[in-house]
Amino acid sequence: MKRKIILLLFLLITYYISSINESFDNHLYKWNNANINNQNKLINTFKKNGCIIIPNILSNNDCNQLLKIISKEKKNKNKKLGKIGMPMSRRDMLLSLKTTKNFIKKIYDKIKTFCNVLIPDAKIVENSSFISYPGAQNQQWHTDIALGKKSEIGAELISFGIALDDISPYMGPLEVFLGSNKLFTTFTNYTHGFLWDSFKKVSKKLNLQKVKCCCKKGSLVIWSSKVVHRGSANIHKKRPVFYFSLMGKGKPPFGATYSLKSKDKLKKNYVKDL
Repeated sequence: MKRKIILLLFLLITYYISSINESFDNHLYKWNNANINNQNKLINTFKKNGCIIIPNILSNNDCNQLLKIISKEKKNKNKKLGKIGMPMSRRDMLLSLKTTKNFIKKIYDKIKTFCNVLIPDAKIVENSSFISYPGAQNQQWHTDIALGKKSEIGAELISFGIALDDISPYMGPLEVFLGSNKLFTTFTNYTHGFLWDSFKKVSKKLNLQKVKCCCKKGSLVIWSSKVVHRGSANIHKKRPVFYFSLMGKGKPPFGATYSLKSKDKLKKNYVKDL
């Protein structure tokens, strides 16, 4: 009897692990037609969906170095935490540009055309780490900038997140409604409270595809500040991400957290000058 129980547990664990890997092998990029070697296709896919995933942007060694930077900053008595929705079991910790700029440059150099077309003369306005721990619940659906008239939206703002581990559906990955970035100017003069409830309903009514951004270590997830998204529930293990945001010409849009250390805010931080 004891052997049967052990065998059953072994089979359940094997099935659980295989179900995690299945998303990597079979489902990861079915919705994502982006191609780093074809930057025009990359741009068009992003405009259509508001979110894309590009694999193999940074090496395992790069990711491990970033994890060390995050670990060191975690021990810093003067560390600064960013604002985040549903903060229980989640942490947004600001990082110094001095320690991360070489990695940002590596990423920028690989998608330079994408950045220069969508966010010309881009400045780094966020530079941080995000970790979701087991127990984190689904966030409310939201956009990263406040809803408003097109004339009030301001500069283009796009975020770039590097997966520092293989991210499965059970680790609380970013979840988005593809194409919801196009709905951003449909509604005017509403608050984030409207987004949390009604934008989700509108996205579902329009049959917008909801996806989880599961990806391999070193992959880059790019999402628009206008796309409807949330951090999903984490029931497996911690999900570490390094992210930065670039802002183009124009007035800084209202509602973004602008997670950047005070000393870095004093600089212009043009990404092309790194």
